[in-house]
Amino acid sequence: MVDYSDLKIHLSGDIDCHIFDTIPSTNDYLSALAFSPKTQVCVSTRQTQGKGQHNRQWCSDKNSSILLSIRRIFPADVNLSGLSLVIGLALIEVLDMPDLKLKWPNDVYYQDKKLAGILIENSLQNQTQSVVIGIGLNIDVNIGCQTLWTDLHTISKTPINQLELTKSLIDKILQFCQIFETKGFECFTQQWADVDYLYGIEVQYDDKKQTFSGLCYGVNKEGVLLVKTKDAIKQVYSSQFLQVLHLPSR
Repeated sequence: MVDYSDLKIHLSGDIDCHIFDTIPSTNDYLSALAFSPKTQVCVSTRQTQGKGQHNRQWCSDKNSSILLSIRRIFPADVNLSGLSLVIGLALIEVLDMPDLKLKWPNDVYYQDKKLAGILIENSLQNQTQSVVIGIGLNIDVNIGCQTLWTDLHTISKTPINQLELTKSLIDKILQFCQIFETKGFECFTQQWADVDYLYGIEVQYDDKKQTFSGLCYGVNKEGVLLVKTKDAIKQVYSSQFLQVLHLPSR
């Protein structure tokens, strides 16, 4: 069982830490706190109402995953498009393992199986953007889930120090957030291209207003997904209406 009680002393910078054994949702907890200009972190060994994208449930067992959220303040004029991609790149850099890919816009994959997910929620407060970044990283899980999944215990050849990994993830995410705030997503585009899980994959988009299919063609300088159809290059801003049609052998 990992002990997060002294996590704060391991982190770089002045950060408010909130540590729980069990909590409904680390994202919801930070979102409900009073506004603070200080960066806040919430970590729990278990979530009873963990959330994924588009109101999906995030499945996890107690002590089986890294479950953490970070609330960071951004200026109101910062375009947050592409932030989830940058957080994914931070995870990839910390994990430093071959065959890790990022599935636009918020999932870490290993050989066509989901290893980690990212959920970003933001609100405008006092002319600043209060952004909550949620991370769920499978360490040693045994869950029933429709999505094909894997965990670090299965794919890693080295012992996992969960406290040290949590500390490294928080530090790297905050480092990348600072770069993103000052330079935007554009400076991360090559890093993204190197780990783009969907590039060249056939997808279909249908939001009831428009329907099209084509091949994923990377992202633009704001992290928006590009889909190359027979007639044009379409921009996709949400994965909610996007369906992968075919995954080739990799």
